[in-house]
Amino acid sequence: MDKIVVTSRRFFMKFPKLEYFENRAKEIGATIVPVRAEDEKTLMNELNDASVVVVIGRQIDRRIIESMKKGKMILAMQVGYDCVDIEAATQHGMVVSNVPVYCTDEVANHAIALLLAVSRKIKLLIKETSQAKWDYNVAKPIYNFKNRVLGIIGLGRIGRALVPKAKGFGMNVQAYDPYLHDDIFNFLEVKRVYDLDDILKTSDYLSIHAPLTHETFRMIDENAVGMMKKDSVLINTARSRIVDYNAILKAINEGRLAGAGIDVMDVEPPDKDDPILNNDRIIVTPHIAWYSEESLKNLMEYSMDEIERVLKGRRPRWILNPEVL
Repeated sequence: MDKIVVTSRRFFMKFPKLEYFENRAKEIGATIVPVRAEDEKTLMNELNDASVVVVIGRQIDRRIIESMKKGKMILAMQVGYDCVDIEAATQHGMVVSNVPVYCTDEVANHAIALLLAVSRKIKLLIKETSQAKWDYNVAKPIYNFKNRVLGIIGLGRIGRALVPKAKGFGMNVQAYDPYLHDDIFNFLEVKRVYDLDDILKTSDYLSIHAPLTHETFRMIDENAVGMMKKDSVLINTARSRIVDYNAILKAINEGRLAGAGIDVMDVEPPDKDDPILNNDRIIVTPHIAWYSEESLKNLMEYSMDEIERVLKGRRPRWILNPEVL
């Protein structure tokens, strides 16, 4: 019987009940073993004879991969896959897959929600009205969205889903993605920006939708923030380490940036005294951009479908290292 180990720092928050996974596993002659990511000793012991490890957020490095004597697959149960050492997995003959399509619309919607809320100073206004203060002047300046410029960094599935939503508010959309053909930009009727510096300098709103790679790590650093418009807003629903939040906070406090909407933090949950949480011009949500009841259902189904394909000897749909087959 194949063993499927499921581990994550957020696993028990997202999936307090495992009945769906357990039932699907039984159908394919497998068993589910949940392990808290912090319990390193138990995790290593369980992986010794596991066929599959399913991970959310936790690093699966070479050391862990080498402990999987019967390993067939590593599934990043999320869109991002920076948590997996794909090179090591390939060297040990293991398939690596992710689940890239379960929450595309949800994340795009959340990016728009953060953009609207930050731009309209909603956090500040809620604070003011909760104290029975009734003066719109505290929120000045607020600008109309029409003809404002949204810059998208990373025009993958989520970035593309964001385009028509932004256009619905009358925004002009431009994007930076050096890995795509011009045809994609033309099809979406999006202005292509070829240089990162240019999109930083010309966007009123900047929304991050790139994967975390060596290239994008701290892409939005102090130097990048310094290029942004004084009244611009940054939105990050991608990966926290793409952005230097200290640089963002400093710029907002110094009046060099209007605000930020953040769904991902370097440490989750953050310390309650983190100054980012207590800034009226920064809205932070608890890594929830992915979530709706529909996307949760999709995530569970798509994950088990992908595992079933591998355990039954079929080609996985979202394989990240096809050379291993």
